[in-house]
Amino acid sequence: MVALPSMAQVVAWFGWGNGPGAIAAVSAVLTIVVLLAPVIAGLILFGLERLQVSLIGSLNRDLAYFFVNFVTFPGTFVHEMSHLIFAVITGAEVNEVCMFENDGGRLGHISYRTRGPWFMEAVQHSLTAVAPTVVGFVLGYVLLKYIFAGTHSVWAYVGLWYLVISLIDHSTMSNSDLEHYFQGVWIFILPVFLVFFGLGYWG
Repeated sequence: MVALPSMAQVVAWFGWGNGPGAIAAVSAVLTIVVLLAPVIAGLILFGLERLQVSLIGSLNRDLAYFFVNFVTFPGTFVHEMSHLIFAVITGAEVNEVCMFENDGGRLGHISYRTRGPWFMEAVQHSLTAVAPTVVGFVLGYVLLKYIFAGTHSVWAYVGLWYLVISLIDHSTMSNSDLEHYFQGVWIFILPVFLVFFGLGYWG
């Protein structure tokens, strides 16, 4: 397990001093990084998916899209289940769940309605939207750790890497996900900033 640096170490790395102003500035930078991290991670996964399409597409383009859209269905299942679980946990009302379709480029979807006070609606939008990327990364990490932790049979390797590729292909954030994420993520700016500032000031 990689040991994370303390906030004091992070502040020192920036070299802006160690007063309240410097801690606030570093906390602001870290807040932006943390809140944009899922978007950046999703873009990286999207790039890997496009690379995969390009490589398979050099043989047959139809085969490439068939592989990414349908063969890697477990990734679609994880994507939609992530939306569903986070929507329910945060208190949103789920109206429809579809795990498999081929309509207008969509492979699956969930439909939900936010409810509760305004700040809870923001939480529901942001966490439900970012769920597939967060869950995909966590599951991918667990799978890769298991793959490299020991020896497995050939078929086990095939199955495990198939699941990893499925997660890569479907852990990105769709345009709708990005819209909902930025619609609600602002609610976390002050709390995340205060956590970093507190760790730097009192930690």
